[in-house]
Amino acid sequence: MEPIELLLGLLAAIAVVVALAPWTRVPHPILLVVIGIGIGLVPGLPRVELDPDLTLLVFLPPLLYWAALHIPVREVRANLRPISLLAVGLVLVTMASVAVLAHAAFGLPWAVAFTLGAIVAPPDPVAAVAIAERLGLPQRIVTILEGEGLLNDVTALVAYKLAVAAAVSGTFSLAEAGGQLLLAGVGGTLVGVAAGWGGHQVLRRVREPPVENMVNLLIPFAAYLAAEHIGASGVLSVLACGLWMSQHSQDVITSAGRVQRQQVWDMLVFILEGLSFILIGLQLREVVAGLGGRSVAGLLADALLLNLVVVVTRPLWVFPAAWLPRRLSARLRERDPWPGWGPTAVLAWAGMRGVVSLALALAIPRQVAGGAPFPERELVVFLAFSVIVVTLVGQGLTLPALIAWLGVAEPDERRAREETDAMARVAEAALIRLDDLEAEAGDVPPELVDRLRHRYRTRAEVLARHSDDDRADGLAAYRRLARELLRAQHQELRRLQREEGVSPSVVVKVRHDLDAEESRLDRLDGSS
Repeated sequence: MEPIELLLGLLAAIAVVVALAPWTRVPHPILLVVIGIGIGLVPGLPRVELDPDLTLLVFLPPLLYWAALHIPVREVRANLRPISLLAVGLVLVTMASVAVLAHAAFGLPWAVAFTLGAIVAPPDPVAAVAIAERLGLPQRIVTILEGEGLLNDVTALVAYKLAVAAAVSGTFSLAEAGGQLLLAGVGGTLVGVAAGWGGHQVLRRVREPPVENMVNLLIPFAAYLAAEHIGASGVLSVLACGLWMSQHSQDVITSAGRVQRQQVWDMLVFILEGLSFILIGLQLREVVAGLGGRSVAGLLADALLLNLVVVVTRPLWVFPAAWLPRRLSARLRERDPWPGWGPTAVLAWAGMRGVVSLALALAIPRQVAGGAPFPERELVVFLAFSVIVVTLVGQGLTLPALIAWLGVAEPDERRAREETDAMARVAEAALIRLDDLEAEAGDVPPELVDRLRHRYRTRAEVLARHSDDDRADGLAAYRRLARELLRAQHQELRRLQREEGVSPSVVVKVRHDLDAEESRLDRLDGSS
């Protein structure tokens, strides 16, 4: 089977699985992993070998960049303490715990043991958020998970590079490690900001939506490759670039470019997320093939022990980290009260690993300095793979039940209220600005100005009239009415094209406006 045929087959499988996921009540990332494992076990199918460097390059930059563009910076800043405790503190504690276990119980050399710890320490932001957002979690929990997932890769990747370098060379220099940490952090941040600034300058000078979005697609790869080229952190570079662009790029992109960007990136993120999960499952055959004649019982016992340490370490860190600072600081208790056992338990259980851990495991070199084989490489890869599957499938499957049992999910009514309030405030802002500009709009006929004012005032009044009891039903009825009007416009446009010969270019432009309005309704329906 040719690679292109395999890719098309995987994309078809992703589409089928995601379409069937609502019927199974299982989050589609879990289904994709299971389907990938099943496909990988089918005899006669070609082996799927992942190039680790290519895997990181293909998946990490766009997914991290898109997440960084949309992460609420204000919320991240407000939750920087818990995010840092998870993204730095928990990663280092998990890495150390795994290293001690691997050295004492599995007999791995310390450098190799720390390599395994760095691989399995960071939860995957794609896995956690893909599941969490579909379960209606409060925004603060989603923000913390997103922030943790964006930052923990930096910690883990730097630790991974140091551990692998020590295993390959057989030596470890604290001064050299400190220099690499400084270069990774400062260098990655500077390169990311520079890439964002450069992309911003280019976007200011182009006005064609396809060109704008091509530039947007290239920016995260430029940030990642430039940082990696100088030995800095490519992940931190992409993160810094995305955060910088989220604050500075919105006004330089045309409205048509923003509409197109949302559509392009929605499809790209969907494809990359789906491929990342299904490729995890497909690697089972490769991982098992590298184990040779090892005892199955021994491997399962080692995997069970490792997963126990990885899973238990997170709540042992999360609960004290959430409770102890508030116990010690009255000011923190007053500013940020204890969130309760429910939200804390969800954070403690949302530790799914993903494609980053898989790529790091496969990237372990096969030889050390001098040409000898890398110590226990196959065992490390298998153990890392077991953590990915157990956490992703086990915790991913039980997380919805835990959220339902604890009653942590945010009510749909609250999100609908926030949406209504935002729409009303936007309409009020338009009315205020129209009053300011009316004196300057001398060339605009008064009746057209009055029509604009009536349009926005009506929208604001309708939104303000909805009470807590009838708001959701009223908005749903409004959207049904709007869809019927759009359907009538589409029918008329098809009639004009078919019977009156309206030119295709005109049809495309009018249909684009109608589709943009309909897609807005789709997003509103999805958010409520």
